[in-house]
Amino acid sequence: MPTFKSVTDKTIASAKPGVYTVEPNLILRVSNSGSKAWVFRYSKAGKIKQIGLGSYPAPRSLKAARDLADEMRTDVEHGRDPVERIRPPVAKTFRHFALAYIGEFESGWKNPKHRQQWRNTLETYAYPFIGEMPVSDITADDIHKLLLPLWAVKTETATRVRMRVEAVLDYAFTKEGIDRRNPARWKGNLKTLLPNPRKVAKANGKLKSHAAPPWKDVPAIMASLRAKPDVTSALLLRFSILTAARSMEVRGATWDEVEGDVWTVPEERSKNGEAHRVPLNSEALEILAVQADRKAEGLNLIFPNPSGSILSDIAINKVLHAACPNITAHGTARSSFRDWIADATSFPDKIAEAALNHSNPNETEAAYLRSKFFDRRIELMKAWGDFCRGKDNVIELAASKSA
Repeated sequence: MPTFKSVTDKTIASAKPGVYTVEPNLILRVSNSGSKAWVFRYSKAGKIKQIGLGSYPAPRSLKAARDLADEMRTDVEHGRDPVERIRPPVAKTFRHFALAYIGEFESGWKNPKHRQQWRNTLETYAYPFIGEMPVSDITADDIHKLLLPLWAVKTETATRVRMRVEAVLDYAFTKEGIDRRNPARWKGNLKTLLPNPRKVAKANGKLKSHAAPPWKDVPAIMASLRAKPDVTSALLLRFSILTAARSMEVRGATWDEVEGDVWTVPEERSKNGEAHRVPLNSEALEILAVQADRKAEGLNLIFPNPSGSILSDIAINKVLHAACPNITAHGTARSSFRDWIADATSFPDKIAEAALNHSNPNETEAAYLRSKFFDRRIELMKAWGDFCRGKDNVIELAASKSA
């Protein structure tokens, strides 16, 4: 390999096609067409490695190439990877800053439920839209698209998501020195794109966000969902209905929470902050068997989305509204279940409330009812599962068992 005796821009300009050593590790390649490119050549573990440094004279001049080669030689001598010198910086995403923000501030959040809600709401509603976007690229239109599906049906949740996204972006913009308006800000920004949340909540009424079908319609809804045996959101919704569990409890469910025919919702994902044991009826176990056959290696979520993350409420509502419009997953899984118990069975209210994992407002009574009626709830959930399958005699069976 020829070596330049004295390298100047003039000698490079007149160089014939070939490969030239400019100085230790720094090589200039001249093609037959006359184009010129820099290469850094070094040895690692007995193997020769080469790193392209760009073309001459642009984007890299002779001086710039020499300076870079000096830095890369130092990297090699100290055991560092010289390629990091030319690797473009990776833009930090919203998810990166959200995790950093939570890690930095959660020690000041005394309520464990509040800490978990921060994580859950961002995972469920923000990350699917902006999680992998560089914070500098996020616009008000992106935030609007994120919030719009929630604004009318989960107004309170949507407002909390907006405030949390705004807080993360304020933090990120400060860290990155980004000087522009926060796209999640309400006043003078999203206020012009979304209706006032108080007016939306008032117009909808408190119960509309949990709109439920008549309990007698549940078997038909379940039949519609069973017609989609390969759709994860349909399987998740069936499991949620069969267990009378909250959407977030099921969407975050993991395989290590299941033991035999019992699923335990951990306290950090339970609304009342207490672990909740759920007896699984036969159809719920069948759904788990289907998901176990489809389980990807190393993935612990029972009902993951295609990327391996938690399914969004949007995906669940989409499959639910295809079966029955104008209802919610919460209403179908819990309100209809509660109405069925009251209207069609003789199971006592205490068992129904325990199945729904509602806190007992009577603290003295709650202290003596630590069993949560688990054995009776096995009977209840079996009866509910039979009803969801459309078995005609389930109401009579449920009533007679509870008499």
